[in-house]
Amino acid sequence: MAALQRARITAILYGLAAIFALCGVGFLIGAVYIWLAARYGPLATSLGFGIGFLVIAGLIIVIHKLTASARDGDRPT
Repeated sequence: MAALQRARITAILYGLAAIFALCGVGFLIGAVYIWLAARYGPLATSLGFGIGFLVIAGLIIVIHKLTASARDGDRPT
């Protein structure tokens, strides 16, 4: 029972750490946006961020499809 309690506390602490880490990343992205907006203007910065995030999302999907096909023994999807 004590091990289960320790595991539960550990899971809660890791969850809180993950939430704070995501908040930190969000503030860093916001800071970079403000810095770039002052340098290049808000429209160009917004377009750059939008395109950048879409490229990252596309890369994640492509990598997932490639690794999934390798895992499945190159079965057609």
